[in-house]
Amino acid sequence: MKSKIILVGLACLSFGTIVKAQDLIKQIPEDAEMIAAFNVKDIVQKANANKLNELLQKAGFFEKSGISASNDIKNLGVDLSQTAYFYTRKTDSISFTEFIFSLNNRGQFEKLLHEAGEPKAFANGYTSIGLKAGSMLVYNDRVARFISATTNTTFLDNDSIASRYGIKKVDYVARPSDDYDAWADTTVAAVDSVAEVWDEDEKPLAVPVAPPVAIAVEPDTIAAAATEVLPPVVNISAGDPVEMHDPSYYDSLYTAYEDQNRKNDSIRTGLRDKWLLNEASRLLSGNFKSLSITDQEKVLKNLGLVRLYVPRVEDLYRGLMPYTTSLPYYYMGIKLDKFKTGYQDGLLDLVQEGNVLKLKGSVGLDKALAEMTKRMYARKPNSKFSKYLTDKTLGFFNVNINSEAYLREMPAYMAKYYSGLLGPQQDVVEWGLMALEIALDEKAIAQVMPGDHLVVVNGLRKFKKDYIDYTYDDDYNATEVKKTKEETLPVFVWMFTSKDQRLIKKGLDMAVSKQVGQVYDGIYAFSKQKAKDFPMYVLLKEDLVMVSNDSLSLNDIRQNKMNAPGNKDFVKLMKQNKMSAAIDLQKLPTMLKEMGVAPDKQWEATLAQLNQYGSTAITSRGVVGNRAEVEMSTRLPQTSDGAISYLIDQILAELNKK
Repeated sequence: MKSKIILVGLACLSFGTIVKAQDLIKQIPEDAEMIAAFNVKDIVQKANANKLNELLQKAGFFEKSGISASNDIKNLGVDLSQTAYFYTRKTDSISFTEFIFSLNNRGQFEKLLHEAGEPKAFANGYTSIGLKAGSMLVYNDRVARFISATTNTTFLDNDSIASRYGIKKVDYVARPSDDYDAWADTTVAAVDSVAEVWDEDEKPLAVPVAPPVAIAVEPDTIAAAATEVLPPVVNISAGDPVEMHDPSYYDSLYTAYEDQNRKNDSIRTGLRDKWLLNEASRLLSGNFKSLSITDQEKVLKNLGLVRLYVPRVEDLYRGLMPYTTSLPYYYMGIKLDKFKTGYQDGLLDLVQEGNVLKLKGSVGLDKALAEMTKRMYARKPNSKFSKYLTDKTLGFFNVNINSEAYLREMPAYMAKYYSGLLGPQQDVVEWGLMALEIALDEKAIAQVMPGDHLVVVNGLRKFKKDYIDYTYDDDYNATEVKKTKEETLPVFVWMFTSKDQRLIKKGLDMAVSKQVGQVYDGIYAFSKQKAKDFPMYVLLKEDLVMVSNDSLSLNDIRQNKMNAPGNKDFVKLMKQNKMSAAIDLQKLPTMLKEMGVAPDKQWEATLAQLNQYGSTAITSRGVVGNRAEVEMSTRLPQTSDGAISYLIDQILAELNKK
């Protein structure tokens, strides 16, 4: 009976935790542009709470916050068992960011804020503290929210919008020393809306300047009528005529220019602060539509340490192009608002798996693009590639594209997603792409180069390199002298499958006949053309074409002398992915030493530690379901606490040196 009660209690506790996490995510509006979720509990656990606490102490966090150094992160009042969120939201007039996290002790949390200012009651049971300009912190017993705002300059750069908010643009025109009349005419025109120019027999009247008034409007709306900001008047004492050559007049122009700019800045600041208050009130009152259930699940499902989620990648692309209606694009007929990517949502995860730290990214594709991409990458690496990945391999790069499908699909892809950019020229572009599709013989090209490629870096080799030096006689006349020196460089071999090598072989033989290259025992050698170049070598072996900067490597391959043991990790990466690249960090210190690269003293210890690391790899399985996936991983030295804890150890070691 007791066991049942305990199980029910644990289930309720677990459910309560999930509800609380979901409750926080419901505070994010549905039109959020970018969302980051922080698995605080997992981060603290994997970082090792004691080490994290030590790091904060060494960094002076507790001291700066007015907390006793004997305290730790558990006494900050922040609930370290809950997920925290950060998101951005953008309109055409203003951009908002918000960071939301749970509290478990309001009193402890308020101690952190003693230097920020006096807490004030805000709304809906929240207390607020003003921070730096354009930002505010609001909190209650359960949650804290840091909200900030930045006005979008392109919105207020529009003359009609700026004028309706009371913003007046002023051009300050300096006086040329050699063209007084032209300057006078230009200056009068430029400052016509800023200062009145009086005739000599008239006396100016003192006109008070109205203070700037922030219009109480919602973002993305334009006030029907704005309180007018009267232009400043050049005050000149009565009886003194205004003359264009008078220095006081020149100074007054600059004063008027500066005054109006200050008023404009004041209006912009007033609008930003007003919109920030409106946003905070809207969020705290719950007067908005929350992130959809589908998006909430994508943020929380299988959450690692940190997740970045973009609900609408295509909208993000458009947001990065603020000048989509600019005149150059307009006159060229390019319509960036018609730009389509076929992308849906995007995910980027930071994950720890033991001593391996991973960044996993994926992007959703629409049905047509997903199917098209699968066809273009429907090719496996040549099985013969495996034997060239050995224990001597420093690094490699492999990619597998179905050339036939790629050439067949690419015109259709370009027409579907890009032709809409060109407006009236869309039909012409689509016709040209169709002509290209007809002209290409995909099957024939695919026989020459099907699309699987492997680049392998196998150690180092000393190369003799010619260079030009100069000698000088007694009269300092220079004479060129050709010299030779040795350089130690990485040896690489690039290979790709070719079922039909006739075209390639004919081209190589033609180069030999024209004395551009030579052939020895089936290896084509192409001499360097300039002193800075290195020779290149080509070998045709079975269904592989191989290009290298080292003839000895190709000669070993030609004679089947590649007897080194295979690198199982690299072979596995290559076979399981459509694209893969990796470097063995353990071999890097030795390679740099052989190349004569001497690191700075501050990097010596770090470089020496690399022999404890594993490989760093970037891989992609292509399209899985409707998502294009990519992953980057680094194998750190094996420790009992894992990758994050190891990184903190390294940071602490650096802090202890100071």
